[in-house]
Amino acid sequence: MQTIKIELTGYTSLKALKDLEHKNLIRILREPDINSYSLPGKPISKEDFKAWIEYAESTPTVSLTEAKLRWAEQKKKLRKLIR
Repeated sequence: MQTIKIELTGYTSLKALKDLEHKNLIRILREPDINSYSLPGKPISKEDFKAWIEYAESTPTVSLTEAKLRWAEQKKKLRKLIR
């Protein structure tokens, strides 16, 4: 089993994924298991982890208020795709 994260580009892509789920080829996870410390897959190397930390430290930050507003907008879009 491999867990991947994807971004859907429209309703037709969601429909295609749902068709695969109905054929029992994939399983769509609506909510992650919060008790799990990591997802299945290849472990990250120390070099990649350091690069990820450097990238995270150099990215711009946003205020908590702005982040909540952005998330609320994104959540509305996601709910429309799921329904």
